[in-house]
Amino acid sequence: MTERISDLLADISRHTAPGAGVSRLPFTQEHRAALDTIRGWMEKAGLTVTVDAAGTMIGRREGPPGAPVLLFGSHQDSVRNGGMFDGIMGVLLPVLALGELSDMALPFSVEVLAFADEEGVRFPTALIGPRSLAGNFDPASLELRDANGISIRQAMTDFGLDPDAIPQLDRRNRAIIGYVETHIEQGPVLEADDHPVGLVTSICGIERHRLTLCGKPGHAGTVPIALRADALHGAAPHRCARQRSPRRRTHAGAASAAAFGRAHRCAPAASRARFRAPSFAPRRSPGRARGPRGTQARA
Repeated sequence: MTERISDLLADISRHTAPGAGVSRLPFTQEHRAALDTIRGWMEKAGLTVTVDAAGTMIGRREGPPGAPVLLFGSHQDSVRNGGMFDGIMGVLLPVLALGELSDMALPFSVEVLAFADEEGVRFPTALIGPRSLAGNFDPASLELRDANGISIRQAMTDFGLDPDAIPQLDRRNRAIIGYVETHIEQGPVLEADDHPVGLVTSICGIERHRLTLCGKPGHAGTVPIALRADALHGAAPHRCARQRSPRRRTHAGAASAAAFGRAHRCAPAASRARFRAPSFAPRRSPGRARGPRGTQARA
């Protein structure tokens, strides 16, 4: 079975944009090719396959009439140059399990969900499918655009979906037993502790912010270092200070972590440098933080 799993994951990893690793973004030709492969998995396991308005492919095994449903699943998309186990393994494993249990009657229905967009790489938002099922998808997100100026609405429509029907996917107040997702750890803890598997008891909540560092332009050769107010120089202490406090905790007592995405529009003589985390829904936080030599950080 292990060899079979590896072979199937290697096969679907072929559906990727050119480059190292797996780069499979939502509502693309690579996404469509992956769905064809996933459909084959699901149909072979005896599941009824549909695709909802958010682009989630659903393989369903029907239980007794009126029985609740147990949900399994994960995402088919990837980060750029990602690994071939990320997300897609959580789609494949429950499908294979249901195939092995095809002769066993279950007292409930089962659905395996292959979400279209979890990573938030192509568009400045994420979790379109899960948020649709949870009933908290914001229709305004449909107007967000990718780097080529294509809106989510347009991409979904071109993919053959009906984004205006997303509100109908709300599964709140439905008879759902629970949701189970198998996923690689994406960290070193289990391996370091020599554990083959772990159970998730909590998960990170993500905030993304855009910072603008406002400095003062000056001549590169004649302005003394002590009198400069370079925007990029002002960013460095904030970046380093966050790295030096990895055990900082939130108000709820959980450990926190931070990462800087990328510098945007930063030039040697620029009066400001913009830093942002890749793929985020813009949000603002009040206040300013002052860096060295008069630079100001605005969130």
